[in-house]
Amino acid sequence: MPLNFVAHRFFYCLAVVIFSGGACAAAETFGPPKSSLRLVGQLGTAARVVDQSSDVAATELRFSPSLLAQGRIEWKNAAGDQIFLDPGITVNLFPSETDLDEARLSLFGEYRFNLASDQTKQLRFRTGIERLSRFPEERFLRYSAQAALRVTHAQGRSSIYTLRYRYRDQNEENSFEGFDQNELFGSLRYAWTPSKGQVEQIAVTPYFDLRDAEGQNFSYEEFGLRVQARYRLRSDLTLRASARAFVRDYKDVFSSAFPVEREDTRTAFEVELRKAYDPNTTLFAAVGWEANQSNVSVRDYQGVTLRLGVEVTFK
Repeated sequence: MPLNFVAHRFFYCLAVVIFSGGACAAAETFGPPKSSLRLVGQLGTAARVVDQSSDVAATELRFSPSLLAQGRIEWKNAAGDQIFLDPGITVNLFPSETDLDEARLSLFGEYRFNLASDQTKQLRFRTGIERLSRFPEERFLRYSAQAALRVTHAQGRSSIYTLRYRYRDQNEENSFEGFDQNELFGSLRYAWTPSKGQVEQIAVTPYFDLRDAEGQNFSYEEFGLRVQARYRLRSDLTLRASARAFVRDYKDVFSSAFPVEREDTRTAFEVELRKAYDPNTTLFAAVGWEANQSNVSVRDYQGVTLRLGVEVTFK
């Protein structure tokens, strides 16, 4: 389709500009690259449709093991400008025979540069591509372009203004039609890092997420708020708390079985304890609560959420 072709060419040209510019900068003014690899394995809950072949199947919180491998290559110069190349893969396994295991491959590039000599204002440009497969078939490709401005204020305060555009190219042959979509996301993250005490950071992020899909029953407007806090119990033990809430308004009837325009209100809370055994190895455990109130009964759910895992970083 024409939109698909335009999206491919747009992101291709954007990636060429960033990566070629970054390569030149790295060759002339940037230092040698630094690389790292972060591995995260966990067992946790996820909201899943119990039978994805049916539009009357309910959504439930289900346990699933997952593995994340996230790489990063970084170049930096004396002025504080940075170039990142971030390859990654995430695998989610679902024991149920009615659900499909997933693998997500991603490759992103990012360029950050300072607008002021005191490094209080920084622009960040990021682009990349994701591929989601449900074994063994591809489900969609997603292209992303993002711009962000980070502003450092006095007394440990900072703000990040973010605007992101994504295009999702659904593989209809392996899934269903109508899910090709344009996605526009915007947020303002305000963070405070106290200079004294055990509270390491508090952050508040209002945001919007607009989805314009080929099938209007997949299109929606979402407005939400996220709150995060981090508290240092001791040198090797950190407590994290988070809360999020959003309202989501879909633009067409859900299905023939539920001929209403779907409206969701979701709230979630979580407390996580992280134990560092050395600078590169951390164990974590989290418990929380998630509730989705919907006028479509099969998308209405609530329950306890759990996560348990380990994170290892190689540098």
